[in-house]
Amino acid sequence: MKVFISWSGEMSKRVGEAFKNWIPHVLQTVEPYYTPTDIEKGTRWSHDIAAELESSSAGIFFVTRENLKSPWLAFEAGAISKQVDDSLVCPVLIDLGTSDLNGPLTQFQVTPFQKAEIKKLIQALNKANPDNVLNESILNQAFEKNWPDLEEHVSEIIRSTSPDSDEQAKRDDREVLNEILDLTRSLAIQKTGGFKTHNELNTLISNFLLSFDAVFNADWDHTMMCIQESKFFFSRNGTFVEPKVADEENNWSNRAVLLKNYRKLLEYIEAHQVDIVTTFRSSVTT
Repeated sequence: MKVFISWSGEMSKRVGEAFKNWIPHVLQTVEPYYTPTDIEKGTRWSHDIAAELESSSAGIFFVTRENLKSPWLAFEAGAISKQVDDSLVCPVLIDLGTSDLNGPLTQFQVTPFQKAEIKKLIQALNKANPDNVLNESILNQAFEKNWPDLEEHVSEIIRSTSPDSDEQAKRDDREVLNEILDLTRSLAIQKTGGFKTHNELNTLISNFLLSFDAVFNADWDHTMMCIQESKFFFSRNGTFVEPKVADEENNWSNRAVLLKNYRKLLEYIEAHQVDIVTTFRSSVTT
């Protein structure tokens, strides 16, 4: 069972890492997904992370005073809630009370960082993994044994990363603006089908360019001969792109592959409304 761990900001990041290392000691069959790389959020929302969100069975979102306004936590929570029950979208409050939380995350069951509440969270994750449910007594023993380590670790993180309130307020505004900008960029990509779709477009372009090179470079001698003997390869009113012959592959297989890849690329561009001019006529009129 895969659990997605979402963070934003230094405290949230370090707590997320602590949970990532702690959870398997209690639930051995749970695989936490956590990316520690502190990079731009727009880059962080990559194809790999999008795929992890889609394949995760639950999500834990570490909410701190530092990231209360973070649009990324809400975005990732919304993304994973489309695949799983809302009870498995779990905002965990670090050094916060439930009254501090506002915005989209309030629609989910909030978990304060307290022993009884974290235990309920672990029990919920265990029940959500029907193929590998751990016996309740064994789970309780594992939790009781390992809880003190997590509690001490998280308490130390809170002590060492709690910022000065004035500095935090300044950083909050700047970081929120940056996150909104990066999130807007990512949403613009998703609007045309998301990162999976853009990888598909890259593949189509690559296939087209490879087949173009085969016809007009690697196999140029054969191409030149076919053009010179055009009556065998084009109808009287045909063109290279639309030869209007019964068998485009006959004695010119590379051309058939090129035309096939060209048409598939055009179909994709039209179907996804990609902002690319594809014909000379349309480029002239615009």
